Amino acid sequence: MAKARRRRPRPASGQHREQRRDHWRADGQPKSRFATQDAANRASLRLRLEEGADLDPYPCPYCGGWHLGNRQD
Repeated sequence: MAKARRRRPRPASGQHREQRRDHWRADGQPKSRFATQDAANRASLRLRLEEGADLDPYPCPYCGGWHLGNRQD
């Protein structure tokens, strides 16, 4: 009798699409990934001072890094 092959479970189709969308900006460019919250905070402050962009860092559940996104009031 042949051994059954073990496979990694596939993410639900909605989860996979969600993951891909979470790593792309609205303009089609990939999102910047920051290794630490501190690095993301510094980038957010720099963008706020230089360009007036009001972005907040948030942890990414997919890649484990940090991204910048629109402010959630």
